[in-house]
Amino acid sequence: MAHDVFISYSSVDKPTADAVCGHLEKAGVRCWIAPRDALGGAHWAASIVEAIRGSRVMVVVFSSHADRSRQVMQEVERAVHNGLVVLPFRIEDVRPTAGMELFLSAPHWLDALTPPLEVHIDVLVTTVRRLLGEPVAEASPSPVVPRRFVEVPPHTFDRRPGLLGRIRSFFDPPDG
Repeated sequence: MAHDVFISYSSVDKPTADAVCGHLEKAGVRCWIAPRDALGGAHWAASIVEAIRGSRVMVVVFSSHADRSRQVMQEVERAVHNGLVVLPFRIEDVRPTAGMELFLSAPHWLDALTPPLEVHIDVLVTTVRRLLGEPVAEASPSPVVPRRFVEVPPHTFDRRPGLLGRIRSFFDPPDG
């Protein structure tokens, strides 16, 4: 099966990785994720390397578990070596340790630290589609909400002589 995105994650974060995969595929992005796409009977490491080579983007579901995972580190190293765009998707407020930092310090990170996760996954999907050069529907602009101005009667400043003049001086151009 041809694919565009390789999803790297710690097995502890599988529910999040599956959600990321599901949203990407719903948007028409072809994904490779283990163990679903690992060919039965094939050598595990060879399947991973071939899948990375066949991808254009790697999404790393990054957490403290992924940071400590030797498997995730090896996958990221292979992705960098093969010239993939690596997109870290941080689901936990942790910084990468030295080994992982070597590979993840350059790319821009997408943070998914605040609920709901789906909002951040939607941003991830849009980002991946742009990285793949796919057309992305622009979000409809937010409706313009008219500002309400409150009239402040001049007598409000009666107790503070000169205050209104000082406030106006900040906004009026200087004479000259």
